[in-house]
This record gives sequence, C-alpha cells and structure tokens, in this order.
Amino acid sequence: MIKAITNLKNINLLFVLLCTILLTGCGFDLITPPALDELTIENKYTTISANDGRTWGIDFEFPKDSTFSGVVRHINHWHDPSVPFMSHDVLITTEDFANPDVVKTWVFEHKFFYRYDEGNPKGTINLLHVFPATLEIYEQLQQIDKWDTVSISGREILKINMYNPEGKSTGYFKDAGCNTILVTSVTVMDDPTSMP
Repeated sequence: MIKAITNLKNINLLFVLLCTILLTGCGFDLITPPALDELTIENKYTTISANDGRTWGIDFEFPKDSTFSGVVRHINHWHDPSVPFMSHDVLITTEDFANPDVVKTWVFEHKFFYRYDEGNPKGTINLLHVFPATLEIYEQLQQIDKWDTVSISGREILKINMYNPEGKSTGYFKDAGCNTILVTSVTVMDDPTSMP
C-alpha cells in the first residue's frame, strides 16, 4: 500500500512537471505581460531597445493600418524572450471558417491548420501574432475569449530584425503566411451569431 501511494505521488509529480515543461518550454507564459515598460520604443515603433543592449528593427508591411474582424477560434498568450514585446496569437475567422461544424481549426507552434470534409469553405482565416502597442491594449487582449466576435486593428509587420548588444544580427522573426501586427485597437462586439 505504501509503495502504491509513493507511485501515485510520483505520477502526480511527473504530471505537474510535464505540464510545466509544456507550458514554458513551448513559448507559452500565462501570467507575464510583455515587458513594454522595460523597453525604449522609438521612431513610430520601428526601433526598439532593451536595457541589456539588445535591439530590434521593425519593418512594416503596409503604410496604413489593417483591420481583422470575425469570430475568435483560438487565442493564447505567449512569451518569447527573443521578441519580448509579443504577447498573443489570435485566430480570427469569418463565414464557414467560423463554424466548427463546417471547418475544424487548430493552432500549434504559431501556425494555424484547418480541415473540412466537403466543398470549398467561404470566408477568411487569419492568425494574428500580436505586438500590443501599449499595456492597455494588452489588457484588452486579455479580455478576449474563444468565440468572441472581435475587430483588431494595427500595422502589419513584415519582419522583426534582432540584434545583440554589439549590434550583430542574431536573426529575425517573420511569419509564414500569418499576420504579425502592432495592435493599436481592440473591440469585442456583441454578436448573437457567434458559435458557442
């Protein structure tokens, strides 16, 4: 009996450890907001620097804001030390892509996937990689739930160039068919047609 209890404790400890690894090791951080107050943001968000000497150069895709409106099929908070100002992935869908009976969707490692059984689904599907412009915008993003109908606006980011304290390139962050965006506006709308 004592051996069985010990094994049960080990299984519980292993489960907690595995959950911790999955949540922190995959870039997820459920508590920490982006360190915007520890960063110096200049030139209309094109240059960002940290206290430790690292810098980032932001290349925007378009000169004007883009707006993504629809039903949220997925939202998660994530934190990546290499781009500490990023905070969320939000999957926004319309028409057939917003209907779980027509199109199945999932998000893994900052990529979205979908599957449908017949026909060609109508509508749009966009995975936003979010850089909140302010902590107030971050808090508004935190209020979004799956199945909410939202409108999110801001400037789309083409590429985030990363540099070490010596000014040498350490790589870049660029989405692969998603929408990386500096979010300046978040609206959650009342929509009785949203899926439960």
